Amino acid sequence: MSAYGMQFFENAGVLLAVDEEKPDLSFRKQGYLFLYNDAQREQAYAGYEMQKSLGASVDWLGQSSLSAKFPELNTRDLAAGTFGLKEGWIDPMSLLNGLKRKARQLGVTYLAGEVTGLRQNNSSIQGVKLRDGKEIKSRWVVNAAGPRAAEIAAMANIELPIDPQRLVTYVFDCQSPVAHAPLTADISDVVVRPEGTGFLALMSPKANENPWTFDFDIDYALFEESVWPILAHRFPVFESIKLRTAWAGHLAYNHFDRNAIIGVYPGVDGFLLANGFSGHGLQHSPATGRALMELIVYGDYQTLDLSRLSVDRVLNNEPIEELLVPGATTP
Repeated sequence: MSAYGMQFFENAGVLLAVDEEKPDLSFRKQGYLFLYNDAQREQAYAGYEMQKSLGASVDWLGQSSLSAKFPELNTRDLAAGTFGLKEGWIDPMSLLNGLKRKARQLGVTYLAGEVTGLRQNNSSIQGVKLRDGKEIKSRWVVNAAGPRAAEIAAMANIELPIDPQRLVTYVFDCQSPVAHAPLTADISDVVVRPEGTGFLALMSPKANENPWTFDFDIDYALFEESVWPILAHRFPVFESIKLRTAWAGHLAYNHFDRNAIIGVYPGVDGFLLANGFSGHGLQHSPATGRALMELIVYGDYQTLDLSRLSVDRVLNNEPIEELLVPGATTP
């Protein structure tokens, strides 16, 4: 799914062009650097080998190689790292606007309204009901409601293990020049990457620090007490930084196994799920959209077989456990 997303983002200018207008996603391929300690080394190397077998462009770096390639890092408590050479980040709003413009050109109508119920006939979902009293009939309804996925599913008497989890992103400037360019995921669950002339950082979700709520409160003390000390430990140059701003958003957190739930729900006709990405939603969105289109048009997957991500694994209590996923918690 990530590889498919990479291809889509690289070719978005062509795929999403409307007349002469081509979206610029500002794709910055500066790499992803994941750091590991001694206790994580064996599992990390197994993951690295799997990625290589699937064609990922990723390097394994021992402690000495980490120090040589990224001299600004404090590597004393590190055992190794993996560096994805072609990985990076995009501007999500540019992607969203590009998709909407292209969809409109292809005949899609966007409506703004709050769904308060589903049109149901026995076990068949046949559209949605809106707060203003209007109803929209449809052969298919796709639940792509992000952190509100469980609310929509409950309208069809479906229980999904998904909760909204608040995540705060901090933007800061460094007083000294910093050569470090990749996104870096530390062993402490803090993630940092360049942003404009400064940097942004966040701490991967932890239940005691990121409540399971829909509020947008920002805990600046968390930055001072937890995030900044970790940044300064890993990057000594970050001992002298200035917090510029911060914002809060919400993950659609699947506390069953932190992986997406995609596809049909058994026994419910006309209802498709695309939920619980737990922070992977942007990079997996092109593949998810393609897969749902194929289910609707062809009745089965044609390009990518995502059947392993079906809700059946939840119903059968068979989680897909990924090793070394940061911030693994349950509400």
